[in-house]
Amino acid sequence: MHPAPSIILFTVLSGFGFGLISILGVLQFLNAISVFDLIIFSILGVVFSTIGLMSSFFHLANKKNAIKSLSQWQTSWLSREAIASIFCLLIVLGNIVWGFFQNMYIKEVGLILFFLALFTIFTTSMIYAQLKTVPSWNNILTPAIFIFAALTGGSILLTNYACLVILLIFGTLQILFWYIADKGFEQKTTSVGTALGFGTKEEIRSFDAAHTNRNYLLNEMVYKVGRKHSIKIRYISFFMAFVFPMSLILIFPDEFKASILVVFFHLVGTYFSRWLFFAEAKHSVSFYYE
Repeated sequence: MHPAPSIILFTVLSGFGFGLISILGVLQFLNAISVFDLIIFSILGVVFSTIGLMSSFFHLANKKNAIKSLSQWQTSWLSREAIASIFCLLIVLGNIVWGFFQNMYIKEVGLILFFLALFTIFTTSMIYAQLKTVPSWNNILTPAIFIFAALTGGSILLTNYACLVILLIFGTLQILFWYIADKGFEQKTTSVGTALGFGTKEEIRSFDAAHTNRNYLLNEMVYKVGRKHSIKIRYISFFMAFVFPMSLILIFPDEFKASILVVFFHLVGTYFSRWLFFAEAKHSVSFYYE
């Protein structure tokens, strides 16, 4: 699949923002954060979430039709994501206003925000996880890595050693996802033969290319990344998103300035892994162009 920068930024930045909101919700429910810190970090979560959501508009060919994304909530995960994002951000803004004027917060609202922010991240992941035509996405690990990638950023800023556990889980899930992604089409029975109704045993190949020029399908759904190039990016992603952050947290466990640097490394590493998420994804339609 074509790794569009706007969609990568959308999933990474909005994920970080909603992950931060989710962690704040837990701390608010446990009365483990001051009102001032809650307001400041909530604003930060809203800013990142909004920037991420706005970046997704650049992927639309006709941006004025963006409002229509809210209309198909019964069947579309995209619509559910848009609606969940709006509700979540509205509640966060209300929480900020209440804390500012009342100098207190309602802990039960934190629990609502925790689940609503997680659900928003989940809806984003399901846009991709539901696609049976992309075997590397069509598994339970897709929602898992989206959720834990989001929670990791928030936990780094707001917790000390708890974030190490989340980082470790995220890193493990990412390795498993890469392994399953590599095996994606090997474990599926989809092929050119099955598409033409010949079954799985017959080996079918085309004598000539389906098209002589580039087209929409080739531009959006058939993206090739070299194996050596892919492995290098995986190493960069893993070290930036997991190894460097864990090392810095262990060396500077109580330094907030170090936490900011850790978040930066984590976001850069997550950007690379999300680029691979799209670039390595192989759509079934690619059979016709190989």
